[in-house]
Amino acid sequence: MSDGLLLSRRERLVRFETRFGAGLGPSLALVAAAFALGADAVGVAVAVMAMLCAVLVGTSARTVRGAAVAGLAVAVALFLLQLVLAWFITHPVVQP
Repeated sequence: MSDGLLLSRRERLVRFETRFGAGLGPSLALVAAAFALGADAVGVAVAVMAMLCAVLVGTSARTVRGAAVAGLAVAVALFLLQLVLAWFITHPVVQP
């Protein structure tokens, strides 16, 4: 592992792309599952959030393994967010 000071632009871009892909992969599996179940709007919303989080992971993580772990954590967080939102939609606080 190096600090990246002596890397060329191309090498830094390749490292970013691998970390970005590792961070995005688990979330894309969640997006594919949402589209397979017919939840198009949910799939698009999760895809947008996953892309934004993958950019954050790709720029923050130092290793590909760290990016993959962070990507898995993001996918779990997005899944739990969808569960909480679905519960709030089906169980309103104020009864009509």
